[in-house]
Amino acid sequence: LAAAAGPPAERARALRRRARDAQALVLRDELRKMRKVLRALGHVTREGVIALKGRAACELNTADELVVGELLMEGVFQDLDAAVAVALLSCLCHTEKAKEGAPPLRGALQAAYEQLRAAATTVARACVAAGLPVDEVEYVDRFNPDLMEVLFQWTNGAKFVDLTKLTDAFEGTIIRVIRRLDELLRQLASAAFAVGNFELKAKFDDASAKIKRDIVFAASLYL
Repeated sequence: LAAAAGPPAERARALRRRARDAQALVLRDELRKMRKVLRALGHVTREGVIALKGRAACELNTADELVVGELLMEGVFQDLDAAVAVALLSCLCHTEKAKEGAPPLRGALQAAYEQLRAAATTVARACVAAGLPVDEVEYVDRFNPDLMEVLFQWTNGAKFVDLTKLTDAFEGTIIRVIRRLDELLRQLASAAFAVGNFELKAKFDDASAKIKRDIVFAASLYL
């Protein structure tokens, strides 16, 4: 009621101040909850100091850095060969909704995908516990495995024309995912370097070299 008193210009300024104050309160509350998530997942210490996992996550922005950070620091990539690692990461780069009735994944890919779902569940539960509006099932299901076999074959040297026989995804979708994967792999190499895991850095560099070829990375698709 106090904001409604006075000339129109003064009332408008008062209302804008109230809106800014309300927004600041919301942002502070959300920031507080995100700090709780980062502490729960081990990205920062109780004193607010960035931990090793947090340093690694700072190198990532192409995909969900919390989930990728879980996979990285839990050693999931350590035992995967390049093709399986790339296939797994495709789930984080393929943003379309997964299709029903997709063919089953081969054993190694299914096992890797289950590890991804476990990591996503850990992140989702940390968010829920902190009071963030996250639906655990929706969060975990957003990671789409439909192109895992496609990327597995591409990393192992398959021709692009053969990839189109493995999926009904558009060629442009496949190209976008592969290009985004290359960016993610380069960021993961930087993250592995940041935490001193030079063997894993070499693995990500090798995977990037294997997928960066042919028409997918041509300067123009019309050449």
